[in-house]
Amino acid sequence: MDVFELARKYHDELGIKEPSMATMAAEFFDDLGLKMAEFLKGEGYTIVGTKFIDYDKSLVIDTTKGEKRFEITLRKS
Repeated sequence: MDVFELARKYHDELGIKEPSMATMAAEFFDDLGLKMAEFLKGEGYTIVGTKFIDYDKSLVIDTTKGEKRFEITLRKS
């Protein structure tokens, strides 16, 4: 799967609205973010949103399960 197909999936499945940010997520994390989201959904978590911190190093996935809220951070090293 090429980077643009991955970017579309990041847009659709993780809600990264800005095309350049979705492409950056695809370039940095390949399909890891998508696999994390798939796992979390399979475990009953809901993806609330995503954001970048440190501009280009960390993708944060906001999730909820019941009353609890979590942030899962993928960091490029």
